[in-house]
Amino acid sequence: MSDIWKQETLFSSDLELAILPGIGGRLWDVRFQRHSLLFQNQDLSGYTPDLKDLTGYPTKSPQFGFPLWGGEKTWIAPDTSWPNGAPYVALDSGPYETIETGENHIAMRSPICPQSGLQIEREIRLESGSEFAIHHKVCNQGKNIRNFGIWSVMMLNHKARIGVPGKNMKTGDVFGNPAGFYSQYDEGIIWNCDKPGEFKMGAENHNGRTFVRFETDQAKIWMICQTDLASSDDAFAHTFPLEIFNSGDYPYCEAEWHGPLKMLSPSSTIEFTQRFKVWSGDGPLALAQSELELMKCMS
Repeated sequence: MSDIWKQETLFSSDLELAILPGIGGRLWDVRFQRHSLLFQNQDLSGYTPDLKDLTGYPTKSPQFGFPLWGGEKTWIAPDTSWPNGAPYVALDSGPYETIETGENHIAMRSPICPQSGLQIEREIRLESGSEFAIHHKVCNQGKNIRNFGIWSVMMLNHKARIGVPGKNMKTGDVFGNPAGFYSQYDEGIIWNCDKPGEFKMGAENHNGRTFVRFETDQAKIWMICQTDLASSDDAFAHTFPLEIFNSGDYPYCEAEWHGPLKMLSPSSTIEFTQRFKVWSGDGPLALAQSELELMKCMS
């Protein structure tokens, strides 16, 4: 197997992070109490990406004209700017250079994308046996001003439920049919992604917190993602700061977090950070009552 498939690992107590620098600098898996939480596409296992031609790979989702490798990665929004409707090849499927590593963190840098002039740095940091963070940084190494946003896409194993706390939040259908997968309560919005069925929706997220519940054979595992609160002046490349996708072909769904849309001059950078907490059993003491009520609805 090619060296691009070599994984790096960060480990503390119950939490293990597997990182795959060789294919898009991915966070390849989050393992909690030995349970794998992220999806890896076994159809593509061992393939070496041909950065000049990423077509013709085995797939159960031919409607997407690019490889669905798996894990979590940094994409560039909006997708309407992508060449031929596929993510920027060097940034999504190219090898990232490891620029810093330590016992609890790894930092990686992409090549400069010949299509966009953008370069991505990703730092994944293990903060405890239940907490980790992902820091995204994008530099405009080209000669032209670029208007874009950072977009983190995490492929979550089924069975999963995704919830956002808050009242009267707006949503928007992107494609597919979410009927039977989506419910709105007084406590917030819940997407039940326990089975195949393709749809994508966008949603507001007033407090920047996203809840995920995984149901494994032996345990129910919870994860929270915290992002910075959006300001009233923020705009997003896909209208909403959060998007939810569920696959009809593979056993995964996606939580997709967006940083604000920014106009970036040459040599300028933008950054976006996510902070995660993972646990099983009772919820963290710091949760608000409304969040605990949302969790009851997700159970």
